Amino acid sequence: MFKVNWLAVIAAGFVPLIVGALWYGPLFGKRWLALMEKTAEEIQEGFDPLRTYGLSLVLALATAYILAQLLATTGGSGGSAMAGVHVALMALIAFVLPVAHQGVAFERRKAGLAWLNVAYNGVALTLQAVVLAVWR
Repeated sequence: MFKVNWLAVIAAGFVPLIVGALWYGPLFGKRWLALMEKTAEEIQEGFDPLRTYGLSLVLALATAYILAQLLATTGGSGGSAMAGVHVALMALIAFVLPVAHQGVAFERRKAGLAWLNVAYNGVALTLQAVVLAVWR
Protein backbone atom coordinates (compact mmCIF):
# COMPACT_ATOMS: atom_id res chain seq x y z
CA MET A 1 0.00 0.00 0.00
CA PHE A 2 1.15 3.48 -0.83
CA LYS A 3 1.12 6.38 1.58
CA VAL A 4 -1.88 8.65 0.97
CA ASN A 5 -2.87 12.13 2.04
CA TRP A 6 -5.68 11.36 4.48
CA LEU A 7 -7.06 14.91 4.43
CA ALA A 8 -7.38 14.68 0.66
CA VAL A 9 -9.06 11.27 0.98
CA ILE A 10 -11.57 12.66 3.50
CA ALA A 11 -12.28 15.72 1.33
CA ALA A 12 -12.64 13.54 -1.78
CA GLY A 13 -14.97 11.25 0.18
CA PHE A 14 -17.52 14.05 0.49
CA VAL A 15 -17.43 14.87 -3.23
CA PRO A 16 -19.96 12.20 -4.36
CA LEU A 17 -22.46 13.31 -1.72
CA ILE A 18 -22.20 16.93 -2.85
CA VAL A 19 -22.37 16.02 -6.53
CA GLY A 20 -25.29 13.66 -5.84
CA ALA A 21 -27.24 16.36 -3.99
CA LEU A 22 -26.90 18.60 -7.03
CA TRP A 23 -27.24 15.87 -9.68
CA TYR A 24 -30.36 14.19 -8.32
CA GLY A 25 -31.74 17.48 -7.02
CA PRO A 26 -31.81 20.72 -9.01
CA LEU A 27 -29.85 19.48 -12.06
CA PHE A 28 -31.55 16.21 -13.01
CA GLY A 29 -33.97 15.46 -10.17
CA LYS A 30 -37.12 15.73 -12.29
CA ARG A 31 -35.61 13.57 -15.05
CA TRP A 32 -34.43 11.01 -12.49
CA LEU A 33 -37.89 10.78 -10.89
CA ALA A 34 -39.50 10.40 -14.32
CA LEU A 35 -37.09 7.59 -15.26
CA MET A 36 -37.73 5.93 -11.90
CA GLU A 37 -41.49 6.35 -12.50
CA LYS A 38 -41.83 7.63 -8.94
CA THR A 39 -42.89 10.82 -7.23
CA ALA A 40 -40.77 12.66 -4.68
CA GLU A 41 -43.19 11.50 -2.02
CA GLU A 42 -42.78 7.85 -3.03
CA ILE A 43 -38.99 8.18 -2.87
CA GLN A 44 -39.26 9.60 0.67
CA GLU A 45 -41.39 6.69 1.97
CA GLY A 46 -39.34 4.66 4.41
CA PHE A 47 -36.23 6.75 3.65
CA ASP A 48 -33.64 6.63 6.45
CA PRO A 49 -31.23 9.53 5.83
CA LEU A 50 -28.70 8.50 8.49
CA ARG A 51 -28.41 4.97 7.14
CA THR A 52 -28.49 6.00 3.48
CA TYR A 53 -26.07 8.91 3.66
CA GLY A 54 -23.90 7.24 6.30
CA LEU A 55 -23.29 4.16 4.17
CA SER A 56 -22.88 6.34 1.08
CA LEU A 57 -20.17 8.33 2.86
CA VAL A 58 -18.35 5.18 4.00
CA LEU A 59 -18.38 3.81 0.45
CA ALA A 60 -17.30 7.19 -0.98
CA LEU A 61 -14.38 7.26 1.46
CA ALA A 62 -13.41 3.75 0.36
CA THR A 63 -13.58 4.87 -3.27
CA ALA A 64 -11.42 7.91 -2.48
CA TYR A 65 -8.84 5.75 -0.73
CA ILE A 66 -8.69 3.30 -3.63
CA LEU A 67 -8.44 6.17 -6.14
CA ALA A 68 -5.55 7.56 -4.07
CA GLN A 69 -3.86 4.16 -4.27
CA LEU A 70 -4.41 4.00 -8.03
CA LEU A 71 -3.00 7.51 -8.43
CA ALA A 72 0.04 6.58 -6.36
CA THR A 73 0.53 3.43 -8.45
CA THR A 74 0.40 5.39 -11.69
CA GLY A 75 2.50 8.26 -10.38
CA GLY A 76 -0.43 10.66 -10.54
CA SER A 77 -0.69 11.69 -6.89
CA GLY A 78 0.69 15.11 -6.14
CA GLY A 79 0.53 15.88 -9.81
CA SER A 80 -1.77 17.39 -12.35
CA ALA A 81 -5.52 17.41 -12.56
CA MET A 82 -5.20 15.50 -15.84
CA ALA A 83 -3.65 12.58 -13.96
CA GLY A 84 -6.80 12.46 -11.86
CA VAL A 85 -9.02 12.66 -14.92
CA HIS A 86 -7.07 9.81 -16.55
CA VAL A 87 -7.40 7.48 -13.54
CA ALA A 88 -11.09 8.37 -13.09
CA LEU A 89 -11.88 7.61 -16.73
CA MET A 90 -10.09 4.27 -16.48
CA ALA A 91 -12.12 3.40 -13.37
CA LEU A 92 -15.34 4.54 -15.01
CA ILE A 93 -14.76 2.44 -18.12
CA ALA A 94 -13.42 -0.60 -16.25
CA PHE A 95 -15.86 -0.76 -13.34
CA VAL A 96 -18.89 1.51 -13.67
CA LEU A 97 -19.84 0.92 -17.31
CA PRO A 98 -19.87 -2.90 -17.07
CA VAL A 99 -22.12 -2.80 -14.00
CA ALA A 100 -24.47 -0.33 -15.69
CA HIS A 101 -24.57 -2.49 -18.81
CA GLN A 102 -25.44 -5.57 -16.76
CA GLY A 103 -28.34 -3.71 -15.18
CA VAL A 104 -29.70 -2.75 -18.60
CA ALA A 105 -28.97 -6.00 -20.40
CA PHE A 106 -29.93 -8.54 -17.77
CA GLU A 107 -32.22 -6.73 -15.33
CA ARG A 108 -34.05 -4.77 -18.03
CA ARG A 109 -33.37 -1.44 -16.33
CA LYS A 110 -34.03 1.65 -18.36
CA ALA A 111 -31.04 2.71 -20.44
CA GLY A 112 -31.78 6.39 -19.77
CA LEU A 113 -31.61 5.81 -16.03
CA ALA A 114 -28.39 3.84 -16.41
CA TRP A 115 -26.79 6.64 -18.47
CA LEU A 116 -27.91 9.27 -15.96
CA ASN A 117 -26.30 7.25 -13.16
CA VAL A 118 -23.13 6.55 -15.20
CA ALA A 119 -22.78 10.25 -15.91
CA TYR A 120 -23.18 11.06 -12.20
CA ASN A 121 -20.55 8.47 -11.31
CA GLY A 122 -18.24 9.81 -14.00
CA VAL A 123 -18.47 13.35 -12.66
CA ALA A 124 -18.11 12.24 -9.03
CA LEU A 125 -15.15 9.93 -9.75
CA THR A 126 -13.42 12.57 -11.84
CA LEU A 127 -13.79 15.25 -9.20
CA GLN A 128 -12.64 12.86 -6.49
CA ALA A 129 -9.57 11.88 -8.48
CA VAL A 130 -8.74 15.48 -9.35
CA VAL A 131 -8.89 16.47 -5.66
CA LEU A 132 -6.60 13.57 -4.81
CA ALA A 133 -4.19 14.24 -7.68
CA VAL A 134 -3.67 17.93 -7.01
CA TRP A 135 -3.78 17.94 -3.20
CA ARG A 136 -0.23 17.28 -2.06
